[in-house]
Amino acid sequence: MRSRFSAWTVAAFATAALIGSSAPASAAWRGYISHTLGFAFAAPGDLKFERGKYQAPVAGACDTMVWRATDEGVEYKVIVVDTTAQANKSATLLGEAEYVFQDKKKLLMDAFGRVDGKYGRKLSIDVPNKGGRIIAAFWFVNGRIVTLQASVPADGDVDSPEMARFVDSITFYPVRAADDALELQLAK
Repeated sequence: MRSRFSAWTVAAFATAALIGSSAPASAAWRGYISHTLGFAFAAPGDLKFERGKYQAPVAGACDTMVWRATDEGVEYKVIVVDTTAQANKSATLLGEAEYVFQDKKKLLMDAFGRVDGKYGRKLSIDVPNKGGRIIAAFWFVNGRIVTLQASVPADGDVDSPEMARFVDSITFYPVRAADDALELQLAK
């Protein structure tokens, strides 16, 4: 009887190991930096770059640069909105971007913060119709709105600490970037 129990135990551990080894592995986190834009951060995996447009009442139509990666169901996104033509309205432009982000959504957290002498704002929202959760941080840097956003669908881990890890990783001092940080691609 003892040997049959041991065989079942061995079979159970072997099955668990097989199932565990087939689960997707989390991407390694690495540092990214843009000397031109003046910030650095950490994100999982390789970032994909795209250009886009941002539209808001005060800012008008502005060009954007977006870098994104997805890991374990969480989308990590850095958005840079070029508002250099209106940089003298920095507080208004930043406030407008934050308002547009949280408008008509359930606001869970709204906190002001300071990193490396720059003031910003961190928000967490639930997306309408049980669409998930997004944590974002907004900064105004060198005439641009810089936003780090981590979003997860409702069926994902909405309490994932990796979301805050990403948003809180920003630095505006190049010496604080990872030693092996990759330079962000600025053109496509």
